Amino acid sequence: MSIHVAGRRIRRWQAVAVCLAVLFGAVSLIGWGVLAAWQGFTENPNNSITAASAVPIPITSVHASGTSGNVQLSWSAVTGSPGITVYRATVPTGPFTAITSLVGTAAGYTDTTAAYNSQYYYEVISGAAGWTSSADLDMALSLPPTGGTDDTAGTGGTAFTAGNLTAMSVSGGTTYTTTTAWSSATMTQLSGQEPDWSSCVSASECWVATYSGDIWITTNGGETWTEQTVPVTPLWYGGEFVNASDGWAVGAGGDIVVTTNGGTTWTQKTSGTTQDLYAISCVSTTQCWVSGAAGVILVTANGGTTWAAQTSGTTQPLYEVSCVSATTCWAGGGGGVIVATTNGGTTWKAQTSGTTQILYGVSCVSATQCWAAGAAGAIVTTANGGTTWTAQTSGTTATFYALECYSAADCWAAGAGGVIYATTNGGTTWAAQTSGTTDNIWQVECYSATNCWAVGANIVLVTTNGGITWYSPSTQYVQWTFSPTVAAGAPVTSAVLTLIDDASATPSAASVTYVLVSANSGSTWTPIVIANATTTLATQTVAISSVISTAAAVSGLEVRYLVTGSNSFKSTFDLVQVAIN
Repeated sequence: MSIHVAGRRIRRWQAVAVCLAVLFGAVSLIGWGVLAAWQGFTENPNNSITAASAVPIPITSVHASGTSGNVQLSWSAVTGSPGITVYRATVPTGPFTAITSLVGTAAGYTDTTAAYNSQYYYEVISGAAGWTSSADLDMALSLPPTGGTDDTAGTGGTAFTAGNLTAMSVSGGTTYTTTTAWSSATMTQLSGQEPDWSSCVSASECWVATYSGDIWITTNGGETWTEQTVPVTPLWYGGEFVNASDGWAVGAGGDIVVTTNGGTTWTQKTSGTTQDLYAISCVSTTQCWVSGAAGVILVTANGGTTWAAQTSGTTQPLYEVSCVSATTCWAGGGGGVIVATTNGGTTWKAQTSGTTQILYGVSCVSATQCWAAGAAGAIVTTANGGTTWTAQTSGTTATFYALECYSAADCWAAGAGGVIYATTNGGTTWAAQTSGTTDNIWQVECYSATNCWAVGANIVLVTTNGGITWYSPSTQYVQWTFSPTVAAGAPVTSAVLTLIDDASATPSAASVTYVLVSANSGSTWTPIVIANATTTLATQTVAISSVISTAAAVSGLEVRYLVTGSNSFKSTFDLVQVAIN
């Protein structure tokens, strides 16, 4: 990280300074010895200087002692130096005050005047006392947590005490153990109900419906869910929201409910059928189609107030319908059947899919481009509106129950045993992704090429990076906040999280451990899969530079730790630390 110390001129014969920052904790300095994990700098690697040259001195080590409160600096001796001066400041831009002058052969200094609860920046300059640098100033921060919450109970959490934070700021001393064991009750926020479909309008706001006939909403990305009141409670097979207000749900026995206020109230509508309704696709707040058992297709042009039957031309169950406009839709189902309309459903015509496998998912992104997926890993696609369908190689024989295409390039197929396959090239190749679950996935919903939700048997999963990592937004987590002082605009070259932790029992085979990193004080999170803890304290480092890459990001740093899967162990933390360079 480089910070410019402005407003001071340097003469040609003066030396350039190098500094490292040491962060003392918000409570006390006790145990801060672990802050010695500093990286050396690369300026002037030969450590050669003459009295008439301006070459910086690289500091190779900074160590803040947790027992004495001293700060120890070291560097390689500078050949030909007429003298060394150590400067100190409490903010990155100074002013810097000389705290000692040393002989030119000096290679280290211990600052015994450092105060508790302070953050310091050091310059070490080769030259006569009183010289001051105007060159770029190198800074390194080693950050212990300054706050946070243990919410392994999943009920809102308990704030860490000063003693808790101190325990996690130094290794080899006192540790911190979570209040509650990680539990298999990942879906306790849905009262243990199995979600069947989801519909999301943003990273934070989604609805899910369950096999128990309930509909739930989250407005915080799945951390908490609120049950909504519906007039009927069938098994809901499908649903859709086109915005934060207008939504529909369809289910067993022909039930349809509609909301125009985000689910504050739901109203039952007459569908005109008692057949199970499996899917719904809406192209506006007024125009929707529904597909279901026995080839049923229904349409509304008034937001669901009234529904009219259309003739599909098949008696096969139609498990999915996908519409791209008020005229153009496809539906797929049993026996590989695909039917399509280009006139709003006045007529539906059969298309040849090229497979007899059941097609559970259909997803279209234009009037010409569609995919369908189903049993035995079958995936077929069309680029001409369905005149011809071509098989693609998925790489699995598992049944796909869900298919979602966000664009002509980006699609996801998911299903039995928690499989998720994705393509970023329109299906030329499909690659497996790690869902972290062996439960069936019933639906995938994406609102961008990187942000998707997947729901299934006892699981809700989220990805914010296109499926590189999927994680469960469990209500159980441990979260740490950091409060560094960072100069605006300072570049970050490295950001590393160090954890020393263990588990009170061996994690289950289904366990997945994540750290979620936020660069904006928790508004959005980036998940990173890390190694599961063992029953012995062990260290692991996690590169987080992809998230924490600017001074503003460092100032908004928060880290969340969570474990998914069937578990009954507690976590113990010996050290939580972020090193910024």
